Amino acid sequence: MKITQDDVVDRQTVLHIELEDNDMDPYLDKAYHRVVQRVNVPGFRKGKAPRRIIEQYFGRESMLNEILDSMLPELTNQAINEKDLDAVGLPSIEMEELDPLQFSATVPLRPEVDLGGYSEIRIAKDQPKIEDDAIDSRIEQLQLSVATWEPTERPVEIGDMITAQIKGTVGEKTIFDESDAVYLVNEEIGRPFPGFSEKLVGMEADKPSQFDLSIPEDFADPDLANQDASFDVTIKDIKARVLPEIDDAFAKGIGEGYETLSDLKEEIQKSIETEAEEESTKTHRESIVEALMETAKVEMPALLLQHEAEHMVEEQERMISQAKMNMDDYLISLGKTREEFVEESKTEASDRLKRSFVLAKLAEEEGIEVSDEAIDDRISEMFSNAEQEIPESSQNDQMRDYLSRSLLMEETMKKLEGIAAGESGEDNTDQGPDTNDAASDPDDDIKDEETEEGEVNA
Repeated sequence: MKITQDDVVDRQTVLHIELEDNDMDPYLDKAYHRVVQRVNVPGFRKGKAPRRIIEQYFGRESMLNEILDSMLPELTNQAINEKDLDAVGLPSIEMEELDPLQFSATVPLRPEVDLGGYSEIRIAKDQPKIEDDAIDSRIEQLQLSVATWEPTERPVEIGDMITAQIKGTVGEKTIFDESDAVYLVNEEIGRPFPGFSEKLVGMEADKPSQFDLSIPEDFADPDLANQDASFDVTIKDIKARVLPEIDDAFAKGIGEGYETLSDLKEEIQKSIETEAEEESTKTHRESIVEALMETAKVEMPALLLQHEAEHMVEEQERMISQAKMNMDDYLISLGKTREEFVEESKTEASDRLKRSFVLAKLAEEEGIEVSDEAIDDRISEMFSNAEQEIPESSQNDQMRDYLSRSLLMEETMKKLEGIAAGESGEDNTDQGPDTNDAASDPDDDIKDEETEEGEVNA
């Protein structure tokens, strides 16, 4: 195999690869074993025709096309290893000739990262803030969650739940038509249109009503925005929310083992304080990372950025499809065009990749490592409350690699916190992992994509 390499430009290089006949033989043999099982050659039983007959009958070019999708990435990986390239992400492969087989592979290389003066970052952590009425607000939320709905004969009020026949039109076009719509009358929800709930207030059951409503010009659906709609509504029943008394019986009814209202409030107080501390830590860490990103410089290969953006768009489309939604409808709900959506994905991909590589470089510079013992400790911690033994699946390479990256990010964030507080290097790396660290999000983990596959542009 002949390999020539272009100069590295913007953290990318192009490999030109040409195969000689002896290099081709094992791949043609793979193609032969695929093809011989499904073609019928006169004079031979299926699967028994020799390779030279198959090559003559099927054609060398057709046989090569059988294996290019696996052959080219494999050869590219070999070439990358032979040239000792620090590749990251998927190469882009372009076919040039079949005989002799020649192709080129654009290979993204690991970004160059200059951390700048990160050791000078100083950001103080704000004290957690807890609102005076935080406990009462949480109690009210619990009260609403266990409330019951009971029929009422009075007119509709905000907070009621109704069942109604609703038909809405804009001119001659019907925009809403439901015969048994269950609707929570809540002015903050704004469904199906802003101001709709307020129009229902005062209506009575079994009395048809009609009203007009102006749809705001910033409404998500541009076809309806700034239009005047008419609605015919017949309410079938009205239910009012009945709230329980806030007392010891209410606390017991929550079902978490509380005996008195005082016990419930005490637990809520602890929960609120924990949440406030976690939020303060998350905000502090994000501000430190933002400062690090501002001081760092990253030279990123364009191909890596392109692939990351494409992956993000594909993942979003998959999630939208799983939610039984149409991509175009989803974009309308966001008030965005597809071009805007893709452009935003590119920006987000750039930020995500930069963050990953900068934090990876920081871990390298600070000598932060994760031991096998630390991974074992985390696995034991994960299953400490489980009745069954630790499953074997927790010990596979994929799980251990994920935990290693997660722990590495946790320790890196702790190091950053220490730097921002002006602490010495030894003072902030001995802490045990915190399972609530914001940095343990897999989206923020260091990404080191394998180069086992490529894109074939034949």
